[in-house]
Amino acid sequence: MPRRSMWMLAAGALLAAAVAVPAVSASAQTSAKPAANPFGDPNLISMFDGKTLTGWTQSKPGLWSAKNGTIHGNGTARGWIYFNKQQVGSFRWIFNVRQVVGNHAPTVLIWGTTTPIRDALSAIQFQPPNGGHWDYRPGHNNGGGSEFKTFTHTKIDTKAWSQCELVGNMSTGVARMACCPLPPNATTATTCKGVEVLDFMDKTAARVGPLAIQVHNSGLHDEYRGLWLDPNPANPNGFITT
Repeated sequence: MPRRSMWMLAAGALLAAAVAVPAVSASAQTSAKPAANPFGDPNLISMFDGKTLTGWTQSKPGLWSAKNGTIHGNGTARGWIYFNKQQVGSFRWIFNVRQVVGNHAPTVLIWGTTTPIRDALSAIQFQPPNGGHWDYRPGHNNGGGSEFKTFTHTKIDTKAWSQCELVGNMSTGVARMACCPLPPNATTATTCKGVEVLDFMDKTAARVGPLAIQVHNSGLHDEYRGLWLDPNPANPNGFITT
C-alpha cells in the first residue's frame, strides 16, 4: 500500500478514537453524578424524580400519582406506597409534606414488612408534621403507650408545606421525628430548622423494612416532595435539620 494511503488510514483511526472516547466518558460521568440535595449531606439519595413513581410500589393501583412534582394522594382508598429500591433498618429520611384535602393527619410508616403483606405493612406509624402515631404490629394495633413520646411545640399547619426528618436506629429501637413549617411558596430546595415532635422506642420493633407513605382513608389528598434517604447514617441518633 502506498505510504500516503497508510498515513491517511492511520490518521482516520486516530480521529475516530478522539471522537468516541470523550463521548463515552462524558456519559459515564453524567450517570454517576449524584443528585444535589439542600442539606449538604453527600450520603443522601433522592427517592423521587418528580415526574414518575418509578421506585415505588402501591398497595392498589391508582392510589397515588406523580403530579406537579409531588407524590400526590388521589383520595381513592386507604393504602400505602413504599420505596422499593432499598429497605432499611437504621436510616435518615427527609421529606416535605402537606395535606391538600382531608381530616386526618398525613401518615408515614417505618419498620414494617412486605412479607407477609398486612394492613399498614405491620409498621410503626408516624404522623407528620405534628407527631400523632399508631402501632400496627400484630398483637398491638393501638396508639401505643410508653413506646411513644410526644413533645410540646407550636402546632404546624398541615395544609401548608412542612419539612420533616425521621431517624431510626435499628440497634436501639429508637426512632425520632423533627418537623418545621416551610415559608410560603417554598421550593424543594428551601429548608427550615426542625423541632422534635415525636419519639418511639421499642427494640423489638426495629427491623429492616420499607419506608412508606400511608393514606389513612379515602378522601385524603396528601402530597410529598423532596424525599431524601440516607440508608446507613453515621449517626442514626441525631438530626441534621434541627
